[in-house]
Amino acid sequence: MALSFVDIPLELLPIIFDFVVRAQHLAFLCLVNKSFNEFAIQRLYRRIYIYAWHKAKSKVVLLFQTLSNCPRLAQYVSRLEIRAFPKALSSSSYSDLLDLCTRGIQNCVNLRSCAWTRDGSLESAILLALQQCPQLNELEINGKDSGYYDPNILTQFSKLSRISLIMPSAQVIEVLPSWISATGPTLRNLTLICQTSNLITDTLLETLAPSMTELDQLFIIGCPKVTHRGIGEIVSANRNGLTGIGLERLSPAFDMTSFNSTCKKHRAFRRLRSITLAVHIETPFQTWTSDVTELLSTAPLEVLQIYATTPTPKMVIADDFWRTIVTMHGSRLKRFSIDRMSISMGALHDICSRCSVLEQLFVVTARHNLDDVTRCFAVARNLREIHVNFYREVDETEERSMMKDALYIVQQCPATVTQIGCDTRVWHVRRELRMNDKSELYTVPTLTSYENPDIPEQFLVARGA
Repeated sequence: MALSFVDIPLELLPIIFDFVVRAQHLAFLCLVNKSFNEFAIQRLYRRIYIYAWHKAKSKVVLLFQTLSNCPRLAQYVSRLEIRAFPKALSSSSYSDLLDLCTRGIQNCVNLRSCAWTRDGSLESAILLALQQCPQLNELEINGKDSGYYDPNILTQFSKLSRISLIMPSAQVIEVLPSWISATGPTLRNLTLICQTSNLITDTLLETLAPSMTELDQLFIIGCPKVTHRGIGEIVSANRNGLTGIGLERLSPAFDMTSFNSTCKKHRAFRRLRSITLAVHIETPFQTWTSDVTELLSTAPLEVLQIYATTPTPKMVIADDFWRTIVTMHGSRLKRFSIDRMSISMGALHDICSRCSVLEQLFVVTARHNLDDVTRCFAVARNLREIHVNFYREVDETEERSMMKDALYIVQQCPATVTQIGCDTRVWHVRRELRMNDKSELYTVPTLTSYENPDIPEQFLVARGA
């Protein structure tokens, strides 16, 4: 007897639905029958996100109407990302929307992670509603209060494991020590993102350090008043050793030699699996690479990301550095990202051939080197994601050329590649099964639209001053 899709055993549905990434597709599954609806609707509401390219006004209103009026659906929400929010509303309309938001959030009793990042959209009422979510342990917010919310409310979030602050104001910085002190025992991940802000200093980090002894991951971005002194104080106070660190666009006075000495003294990187470093154009490369090599010598490194603060093809790190890194960490490295600087074809080939578990590779090259770069990619055995940035600017009229370049790359690469990016475009790679004249089956790679709700790694933070 022929079986249909609806005859699939119910216990397999959750496994199958976990591979469905688009909300629209999950919504279609909810309409199949009651059994499909029972499993698909939980995944549909598990993660809710609104980005800037969505029609924010209508989506935000409809979303929070649903969450406020349907507690049964709101209880499924685990992750809420509001990265766009309507602000051009009348006073009464905005008040009504704010009331919808607070009631909807209060119904999200299983909410674990919230991101509310648009400047001027976060209100005290939203923060107070989030405090009533008993499971909340991750908070990512725009730190520029501008009088819209009371920074003192933040200190009442005392059980967070992850805090991410974007462009914190002086008022938020003022309460940060008491906030970190309150949530320090549970805090594992701290991210501070600025645009050349002078508010975050070594003195501030030294004040925070005693409260962050249990920290696992630290990311400081765009803080030109932060040097090795402030970061060194944090790693010195840390008990277990960091597993991830990002030091991006900090002070040109950051002394890698001194930082290396501090980390070595406290064995601060004995658990480090991920590091992101930005290097200034005026940095003495020979000393810097030597210090970084020693800094990472005892780390069980899996992710290495290095980029230049000023993009230029003239910035080239010697092949010896990459060769040493691959010799020390090649058996573990899963992601290698080299951005806004050149890498030789010899070094790139060495990375691809000797990093046996490499899954993600991001590089910069000139378009005339595409053949050589692709030959390097071809020797990597486990690549999943590739992103290539080209030095010269690409006009909109050359958009088709980017897709052509991306397809050319995947045609030469192992069948393991599932995502490819060129400059500002990203595609999923699918493989169509075909049959030749001899009835032999073979696959042909094709490019399809990027469907994953997660923003590709290369676009999360602007890599520049």
